Amino acid sequence: MKPVSWDEITEEILNENFKRRMIWGENIMAVRVELAASSSVETHQHVSEQLTMVLSGSVVVLFDDGAECALKAGDMLLIPASKPHAVTVGPEPGVLIDFFSPIREDFVQGRVSQVSEEGADPYRRLHGILRSKGIKTPIEQLRELPLELLARYVYEKECVTMGQLREILGMDKTQARNLLRQWKHGDDHSESSLKRKLERLIDLSNIAPYIPAKTDRD
Repeated sequence: MKPVSWDEITEEILNENFKRRMIWGENIMAVRVELAASSSVETHQHVSEQLTMVLSGSVVVLFDDGAECALKAGDMLLIPASKPHAVTVGPEPGVLIDFFSPIREDFVQGRVSQVSEEGADPYRRLHGILRSKGIKTPIEQLRELPLELLARYVYEKECVTMGQLREILGMDKTQARNLLRQWKHGDDHSESSLKRKLERLIDLSNIAPYIPAKTDRD
């Protein structure tokens, strides 16, 4: 056992509004969440009991029965297991720590350790990102696809930023730009066939239809 600071834990940027750092053991997990001002987290539920502590900013937790709970810095809220809830953030960015028991297995998917991503399996990390979007395709099925195609699909669905994708694929900015140009101009019959296979494997009913990238994003 040794002390760990939040700064030592790799930050995940799930989208432009949501960042998190996580540490967990066998039965409990702590997640430090940064939410953009005026953003929201859609209604969701999980089997884990949740204790939310607001460090800065303010949020409103909304429940499916119409109840609302406003929280400011210093406030805490216990959310029962399997209770659907959503979150809206106030006019300032919000920083929260969420404690979960048991641990959120969907959060752990794709993470090698609490502190380091060294040696991470790209398929497992992309699988974890898809799971965080509610897409539960088994990783064994994703491994049937070329890594580059799966990465392209997740990127163009806006599940990850190019910065995240560079880290996952181990690329520098120049390599990433070249890859984007290749994606933009290359779409042969073989690739299209693989795309259709991926569409069949993944339930993307809650994500916009596949649209090839039009611009380079960093």
